[in-house]
Amino acid sequence: MITGLELALALVPLVLTATEHHKKAFRKVKTLASPKDRDEKLLDFLQDLHDEVALLGHTLRGLVTDLTTLTEKQRELLLKLDREQWKQNDINVALKTRLGSDTEAAFTSILDRLLKALDDVVSEKSLHFINSERTSPSGLFKKLEGFREEMKHGTTIQDLRTRFQFTTKEDRRSRNLKKIQKCNEKLERFLRGRSSGMTNEGKKSILTRKSRPPTNRSRRLSQDAHKKISHCWSCPCPSPHEAKLSLLKCLTNNESPDSAINLDLLVSMMSGEQPKEIWLESRIRILPDKEEKSGKPSVRFTDDSHPAQSIPAPKDPRRFIDTESVCTFIKEAHKNNSSLELVFDGEKLWQGRSTGTRVLHKPEIGIPLNTLLGESQTPLKLKQKRSLAVVLAHAILHYCESPWVSNSWNKQHVSFFATLKGPDLMRPYLATQFEAGTARLDDTVDDLFRHPSPALLSLGILLLELYLSKPIESLWEADDTDDGMEGINTNWITAEKQLEKMDDDLYEGYRNAIRACLKVDYVDSEDLSLDNEDFRKLIYERVVVPLEDELENGFHITPEQLGVL
Repeated sequence: MITGLELALALVPLVLTATEHHKKAFRKVKTLASPKDRDEKLLDFLQDLHDEVALLGHTLRGLVTDLTTLTEKQRELLLKLDREQWKQNDINVALKTRLGSDTEAAFTSILDRLLKALDDVVSEKSLHFINSERTSPSGLFKKLEGFREEMKHGTTIQDLRTRFQFTTKEDRRSRNLKKIQKCNEKLERFLRGRSSGMTNEGKKSILTRKSRPPTNRSRRLSQDAHKKISHCWSCPCPSPHEAKLSLLKCLTNNESPDSAINLDLLVSMMSGEQPKEIWLESRIRILPDKEEKSGKPSVRFTDDSHPAQSIPAPKDPRRFIDTESVCTFIKEAHKNNSSLELVFDGEKLWQGRSTGTRVLHKPEIGIPLNTLLGESQTPLKLKQKRSLAVVLAHAILHYCESPWVSNSWNKQHVSFFATLKGPDLMRPYLATQFEAGTARLDDTVDDLFRHPSPALLSLGILLLELYLSKPIESLWEADDTDDGMEGINTNWITAEKQLEKMDDDLYEGYRNAIRACLKVDYVDSEDLSLDNEDFRKLIYERVVVPLEDELENGFHITPEQLGVL
């Protein structure tokens, strides 16, 4: 008995070809033997079967098209019914990414029931007429292919009735046809995501997940800490200190009022003895003190040895930083090959006890994301792309539109560690600066034509670049630019056009996340600031959650697990 995906795929061209000639064939058959009434009923049945098998073929072809993680050649082989291709590991991964593990199991069960009904409708005896010498003896699939080729050349049309045999009982055929119709509807709903229950499941996943958008409290405390450090950052060094912010911590910080807010940094420095620029690890934790609960903000940086919970302020901090520059403490930490630990109590800055030793040379960190796009020697894998998409989406909610990150951030601001095996692509860092705050510039005429949320637009463009593995600049067209030069909306226009072109080649969740970044038409309020908690919640639901779902469905990685990898 024929079972599995082979039969479903093989019957599509088989029945399509057969029904192209069924009127001519049955006219000849009817003149030879069959009563008119029986032929008409069988003709109606064959037409209905053709429609259902054609729909199945369309659905499965749509599934193959949606497997965008595969190469064009792999998808072509799948559409050519190469059954060995369906057994490849990367095909299995692509199916799980597209459907999710639970949905894939249900999809497979429905497909099995449909195929059993097809088995019961079409007799395997119909296929035995092909000479086994012409095809592989064990390749029933090849026999189906041979039958299709003969039908194309018209050599088997006249005896279609005797060679393509159906079950003899009409009621049995009708029952199986109804099963096929019902299963087809379910398969189409699974693959196209049009089931009314999908929205409810999506809402349920939002309610049950652990990761949440940052609160006003956490954004305010981290910004207060940045301002205080910036006040003490200036120094006489010929090369200004740079800083890179670890993005993974935003996935693991607890948002409860009694919890710590952890930040990890890398800080650069130059010295006369060290010809190369080096990077110094800085371990930071922001803690609310007792006054935080009463409404007065107070924050403290301590070392990472304490648990992530409310911790009393140290009665005798190691060292008070008053008028001295942070530069002094950076140099001292480097001299002792130790990480830099800071304590901030809401008003004063302190140095805490070092908890580690780590000094990095610049080549180990100087691997920006833009060098990994396009023809890179270290191309990003799908798991890395999906992981990075989740981390970056969380990062804008925590740090964008704040002193930590420029609103015009892009792929050049994201960089990675290097290891003996290459760049650690699961641990991205974002460039930041500690500078004294400047007054906000008044809006210009150009600002009236810009995207309403530049930080969100930057994320949407990055998500598109990650998917395509190409920089957005390589996709510019002449009418996207201002006389060949980049205009204020060049990247936005290019991204919109690319998203429209790829509408049928993107997973639904990833596509919707990009669209929510490019077109902010789901907000009633005019306040599109990331300091607006309601706006952050909308971005979380529209952008972050779909990206998290794809990562978990495809690779069984939750945001919390990603934050501690």
